[in-house]
Amino acid sequence: MSDALREYVLAFADDELVMGHRHSEWLGIAPFLEEDLAYASIAQDELGHARALYGLLGDEVDVLAFRRPPGEYRSCRLVELPCVEWESSLARHFLYDLAERVRWESLATSSHPALAGIAAKAAREEEYHARHVTAMVRRMLTGTDESRRRVLAALEELAPVARGLFEPAPGAGSLVADGVVGRGPAEEESAWRLGVSGELAAAGAAVDFEGPGDPGAGRRGVRSEHFADLFATMTSVLALDPEAAW
Repeated sequence: MSDALREYVLAFADDELVMGHRHSEWLGIAPFLEEDLAYASIAQDELGHARALYGLLGDEVDVLAFRRPPGEYRSCRLVELPCVEWESSLARHFLYDLAERVRWESLATSSHPALAGIAAKAAREEEYHARHVTAMVRRMLTGTDESRRRVLAALEELAPVARGLFEPAPGAGSLVADGVVGRGPAEEESAWRLGVSGELAAAGAAVDFEGPGDPGAGRRGVRSEHFADLFATMTSVLALDPEAAW
């Protein structure tokens, strides 16, 4: 595996790991039972995708997932945010899963057979995730005045941050040239914007992707101010039992 591909896979795996953990934080406290169950299932899927991607990088999956220094993680800023309000979590879920749809599609015909295999399985699961969250966002946007206002405000706040999902990993251009990835980061971001805009237009809404909001530099190892607390929680079992395994 080339250094460029390793960086690409590591960033994707880190996004999935952290997003899975963030989803799991809503277990038992989501506003209604449907979402409680959905978040539990989706969190499990995302963690499974992370594990599969880490597995491409070596046998020490636990080390990659939980035993690296913070500066060696490549997750984007969006997934590291706490999003403690329900509308913020829902907006992030929407933006992230529509991005995942694009990212997995880019790997569906990868010249790396193992990566293409993981993408094929993940894409099928992500389709359900995207359908679920899109239906829920539309439900909120066409519900009450308050639900529409709150979800739109959350989307406006997070859409510029979500652009960090498409921050190029080092050497990303070579992956397209070698057929490992179907589209480069700029093409993926363009497809994602079209997807988000199309889904929102169906509910009579729109979002400004260029608004204020720091997308961060997660692919270069720059962690957000939220990562320390997040990392402590993610590794709390290891702190109690250093021999624990995933």
